[in-house]
Order: sequence, then C-alpha cells, then structure tokens
Amino acid sequence: MQQQQHPAPGAEFVADRDAARAEVERALGGYSFRDGGALLLEDALTHSVHPRDEAGGRARHQRLEFLGDAALGLAFATIFYRDDPGLDQGDLTVLRSANVSTQKLARVAVRRRLYPLLRRYNCAPQDHEVSRFTKSVEGLYSGDPIEGPRVLADIVEAIVGAVYLDSKLDLEVLQKVAKLLCEPIITKKALLEDPESMLNELGGEHREDLEIKILAWRKVANVVDDGREQAITTSGLGNGSEDEVGKLRTIRIEEA
Repeated sequence: MQQQQHPAPGAEFVADRDAARAEVERALGGYSFRDGGALLLEDALTHSVHPRDEAGGRARHQRLEFLGDAALGLAFATIFYRDDPGLDQGDLTVLRSANVSTQKLARVAVRRRLYPLLRRYNCAPQDHEVSRFTKSVEGLYSGDPIEGPRVLADIVEAIVGAVYLDSKLDLEVLQKVAKLLCEPIITKKALLEDPESMLNELGGEHREDLEIKILAWRKVANVVDDGREQAITTSGLGNGSEDEVGKLRTIRIEEA
C-alpha cells in the first residue's frame, strides 16, 4: 500500500475558507472584514499562479500586493513620524524600510501561520522552501541562514492591501493593523536595547543600514560587572563587518 504523503510543516493548506478568514482576522488583532471584504480577502489569499475560475483573479491578487506594499510603507512612516519626533529623515527612512523588508515580512507570515491559508496550485518546490524557512524561524534548523521566500512577504502585503481597501483607506486602522500584524516592531529603542534580536529579524536585507544607525546612535547603557557600574558604548566596533557590528560582539567597555 502506498504511504500517504503529508504536507511539509508550515506548508499545509486550510481548505475551510471561513476558518482561513477567521485566522487572518485573529492575526490582525480582531479586525473584522465587512461583507464585501470577504471577497477582497480571498483574492489576497489566492496565489497568482492559482487557476482562477473568474477572469482577472491574478490581476486582483497582484494589485493587492502592490497596494499593500505602499500602504505598509505609509503606515510605518507615519507611526515613526508621530511617535518619535527626535528621528531625522535618515532614521525614519531606515526604520520604515526595515519594518517592510521582504525578510521581515516573511517572518511575519511564518509567525502568523499565513502560508497554509493561501490558495495555491502545483507549488511543491515553493512549499518545500517555505517549510525550510519556517523551521529556520522556529529554531528547528541549524544549517546556514535561509532567505525567506518572496511569496511569504507577498501574502502579508496582499492582506494589508485588502484591509486598507476594506477600511475605506482609514489611516488609523491601517496603522493599528500594521503594528499588531508585524510585531515585534523594529524601533530605535528596541535596536539599542536588544540589537541582535532586532537585526535577526532582517536576514541580510537592510541589515547594514541598521548596523550603521546603531553606531551613529552610540548606545550608552549602565551595567554591573563584578559589582562595578560601567558604561558600554558601541564606539570602536571595527570596520562594520557582520560579525563585528551585526552581532555586536566586540564592545569597548569603559569605566563610568
């Protein structure tokens, strides 16, 4: 008897579309789509290679990706502009880019388990890539770092695009959904308090820009070492290589 093939972890499929909608709304912090919004969401959860019955299905999915990409950028630009008046243009640009990067959004899709909600067709190689990346994000893979498949970021963008349309382009709703969906948010404060965890959210993309910003912000924190209070500063971190700056392992300690 032929052994039944089971979907790879992280690449299952939720056939019950009402259940898929409920999972998305839970990931969005309880946001509830309007009656017509259910169709928008189903377009967002349909991969562009899926054979649609109705004409224009692929185009609608791709248009939602496009809109969601821009909407996420707007959401984070206005969040950082409003919440931290001390950020200059360069800071705002780097933080916005970091929070909407492909690798950051791919991790969002894994944590929110969005890929199993995606309608797709004949995507076994893609399912395998998503499964490997899922294991990496969940700490079940110990090999070389794995880049997140682009399709994962596409799902997040398409869902956000659907929310933005469904909410009648309500910026406040968009900001709330973006913050809830994309936690943990990469902020200046978080970067200075826990730089390694925040940088790990990015993989390779935009990582160097943030490493430079960490150096520019010159974190100073108080620590206790052998009973003596000292100041740790990120000055003198070498030439900016990933090992020296990205993981912040080489830190000069000066007595306070």
